[in-house]
Amino acid sequence: MIRVLIVDDEIYAVKGLLSGVRWEAVGVDAVFEAYHAAMAQDVLSREPVDILICDIEMPEASGLELMEWVAERGLPIETVVLTCHSEFQYAQKALQLGGCDYLLKPVVYSDLEDVLRKTIRKVEEKRRLSEEGELYRKYAELWRSRKPLLVERFWEDVLERKIAPNRDAISAAISASELQAHGLERVRLVLVSLEQWEKPLSERDEELMEFALRKAAEELLLESRPGTVVRDRRGNTVVILELGGGRGEADGANGEVGDPTGEGAAKEEEEVEIRQACARYIEACNRYFYCKLSCYVGDAVPIEGAAASYLSLLNLEYRNVGRTNEVIGMDAAFAFAGDSSSGSPAPAASDSMLELADLIESGDKDGAVALVEERLAGRDAAELSVETLTGYYHGLLQAIYYVLHRKGFPAARLYEGRDWPDARTVAKSVVRYRQWASQAIDAADALLRAHRSASPVVQKVKAIVAERLGEELTREELAAAVYLNPAYLSRLFRKETGMVLTDYILQEKMRKASDLLAGTDRSISEIADSLGYGNFSYFARLFRKVYGATPHDYRKSLRRTNGREGAL
Repeated sequence: MIRVLIVDDEIYAVKGLLSGVRWEAVGVDAVFEAYHAAMAQDVLSREPVDILICDIEMPEASGLELMEWVAERGLPIETVVLTCHSEFQYAQKALQLGGCDYLLKPVVYSDLEDVLRKTIRKVEEKRRLSEEGELYRKYAELWRSRKPLLVERFWEDVLERKIAPNRDAISAAISASELQAHGLERVRLVLVSLEQWEKPLSERDEELMEFALRKAAEELLLESRPGTVVRDRRGNTVVILELGGGRGEADGANGEVGDPTGEGAAKEEEEVEIRQACARYIEACNRYFYCKLSCYVGDAVPIEGAAASYLSLLNLEYRNVGRTNEVIGMDAAFAFAGDSSSGSPAPAASDSMLELADLIESGDKDGAVALVEERLAGRDAAELSVETLTGYYHGLLQAIYYVLHRKGFPAARLYEGRDWPDARTVAKSVVRYRQWASQAIDAADALLRAHRSASPVVQKVKAIVAERLGEELTREELAAAVYLNPAYLSRLFRKETGMVLTDYILQEKMRKASDLLAGTDRSISEIADSLGYGNFSYFARLFRKVYGATPHDYRKSLRRTNGREGAL
């Protein structure tokens, strides 16, 4: 018995499929319907379903989110994806890599019938295999379906240091997850930084395209290489390449004297190949996904160094404000650390400083204090000197200043209403340093928490948009105004406001337009021109997108409501 569930927020589309497809002829015995993801989840919780026919673009929860819900529960369901976007040809291939078929709307019934026949064969083959070894194959199939999620969760925990960055802890986590340890001795990370969409996309379209970007990264960056593509808590795409055993770059292998095996030369060739793969990926994204992005390539490191490499790549992206749509390696770190005001490079960020900064920025105050204590405990009492504590003092301040700059706070805000001791006073004893470090972390955490809903950077961006509604603002201009990398600004703005930056600019322009339509007698073309739209038709389309009516109809409805319909 084959059961199918159709999920689409357009009721007429569901009814059309119900009446237009020859369900019995293709071998379907029962068809269920749902008009949003929550309704579909309810059906899936009550009824066994073999095939899910799902629209991607739905309000509240998208089709992709419903697919993730199904995958998380290990439901053995084959999926057929529906979408209106005929231009996403590369996305079609990417989605098919995930084990689902893809059809354009409006659906041609005969095409769907062909897809259903093929999908039913897959369902029946899985049933046959299950019957041959019911108990074993049941759990084997469940394991195979959940393995990608387990691998992704493992790497998320490694990057976020939920697994301690040492070989024993990581080996224990690998064993607990029943993952393959072979190939994980040495890894290289690639951070994919999405910088700019080359054409307007809705938030739903962006989700679809970002999903397709990750699938394309699996195809083009991993190719025949073992590895994983994950999305971190910041929304970044991170590629983890598993390089196997051998000495990493940190061990000094360089293929010169003292390297008779030529291992260093092999490592160099390996990096060149990865950079070339990144360049091909960037070119494909430019051509098929209408976007610009950069790939930040980390050094080859032992697996216990993955978290530190990840933070270094985030720091590299954050400091890059000039290069775009490129492959960028760690050799650029020195150039990006330059201090333009002095003409000399700023001190390079150490791994421990970046880890401490990340804990403070994420609000893990206890974790930051614990890291300070760990550094103190890592030295014998005889090794702790005034010079050591002075270095720790400046290191902690550097981490705090780094976080404050990322959030748009001047360093002076840290000292407001506080009497801070200087380095000489703090470094007089371990007790004084420990007390000061705890107070400094508390002060930074309090400042960040007090402004977590709207950081100074986001507030400044909103103010610039309000002041320059009559201009055509770009993300790059706004990023330059607040001295941030454009990709980082986009993520920060979206995280704090829940809106894409370009959508916010459009919203504010159209809000101003609605105020002018309602409160003035200026012509619609004058209003459009005052907001930087020389093309009246384009302005009207954008206004309708936001308010559901043309500017003419919007003003007319307002005047009818106010009882004063007049000349427009």
